[in-house]
Amino acid sequence: MSSPLFERTVTALMQEQVICEISDEELYNYLMMPDSQEAVNRFLGQINRTLRLTSAQDAFVCAYLDISRPETKEAVRQQFKEVANHLEALVHFLRLVMTLESGDRPVQPGDKVSEGNLLDRITAAPALEAKLRSLVEKKIFQTKRSDAAGQLRSVLGSLEKMGYLKSIGNSGSVYRATGRWSWLYDVMTFIQAHEGIAQDEESGPEQLRLG
Repeated sequence: MSSPLFERTVTALMQEQVICEISDEELYNYLMMPDSQEAVNRFLGQINRTLRLTSAQDAFVCAYLDISRPETKEAVRQQFKEVANHLEALVHFLRLVMTLESGDRPVQPGDKVSEGNLLDRITAAPALEAKLRSLVEKKIFQTKRSDAAGQLRSVLGSLEKMGYLKSIGNSGSVYRATGRWSWLYDVMTFIQAHEGIAQDEESGPEQLRLG
């Protein structure tokens, strides 16, 4: 008889969710137990899937075991196309945050993202407001708001819906970055290692570099 945690975990994985300590601590702790991993993998193996950790070892994802089948190749191609269409916008967001934080590393799982702090820095510099306006022209961040506060809130809200951020506290304006960023960096590494694979998409390798 399956347990509720097993059912929730398998359902989340099959829905292409990235499970980490931030996104769902209960499911993450469940998957940290070897017996749980074995049970989940035993089930996933029956449907050509397997449990995998991101290269940063901080999040669990579901992957195909065998991609040689035509139907599996097509499914992977569609998944890749969807991700590739979003990559440029996500990289632009990462570059903006790195500029605001005066840092040399992109957002990492567990990082705190404060809407108020970001807004204060953006509105203090016209060049940064221009970068934000450019960001909300990207399809996944598009908004009708013309003010910096509304635009930033829309961007952060979109990232929360996509699973990259999780709201903490009661204000709704402070977030933690989730393990989906680790997954994204793995995707970016794959694309950059196979230059030309995304040549028909909006984002090519040059657009994906953070430096």
